Amino acid sequence: MTRIEFEPDVFSSHGWTLLVDGTAQSHVDAEDPGRLFFEYVRRIGHVIDAMATPGAPLRALHLGGGALTIPRYVAATRPGSAQLVVELDAELLDLVLERLPAPAGVETRVADAAHAVPALREAGAGFDLVVLDLYTRLDPPAFVADAAFQRELLALLDPADGPPLLIANVADAAGLGRLREQARAIARARPGTELLVAGDAGVLAGAEEGNAVLVAGPAGIPPLVAERLALHGPHPAAVLERNRLDAVLFGAC
Repeated sequence: MTRIEFEPDVFSSHGWTLLVDGTAQSHVDAEDPGRLFFEYVRRIGHVIDAMATPGAPLRALHLGGGALTIPRYVAATRPGSAQLVVELDAELLDLVLERLPAPAGVETRVADAAHAVPALREAGAGFDLVVLDLYTRLDPPAFVADAAFQRELLALLDPADGPPLLIANVADAAGLGRLREQARAIARARPGTELLVAGDAGVLAGAEEGNAVLVAGPAGIPPLVAERLALHGPHPAAVLERNRLDAVLFGAC
């Protein structure tokens, strides 16, 4: 049986960390959802801040709910956004919403992302932003490294209101094996998609385990994304794009 707990934040009287079987999975500041605590989540926030018009609402799809940290951030920083969260674990979602209700504009759905994504595409759904953060404890489902799944995912990105982006959290061991697999799946799914990776410098050097943020833009990635990631960290930070990224991700192909 899965053990789900909420641990009070020692740094804030209104912050909570979601623990699943003893592993920290999400952090939420109930009174200030614009405060992002985990380093990789802060990087995701930087990407979202740098896309489209600052403060303008987004149509966002979140695959993996956790404590709805990023949906809460989008709702706070881009009022009027329409967001859909797909979460497989119904018990987890119920407990999160009981403790911290979803903000306005956030719809939640209990479903397997492997089935929900094709269904959304068939229904003609379109999004400015897709955030992929699917894990069972420390392991992602195998389909996230499948080109067929990534093709369905990229098909949901609608360029009507500016370059749409896919953002993936990649929790990786030293050596960047998972990052390479997911990046190659995206490249096979839609050749020509622009890619960018941000993370701790030691992680992106392949020397340490940790989280990398993989950004994919079928219609390109706004230059402000890389600038904001490099400027705001968290430091020590590295941002890989173009030739440097190709050398790291595809040099061993």
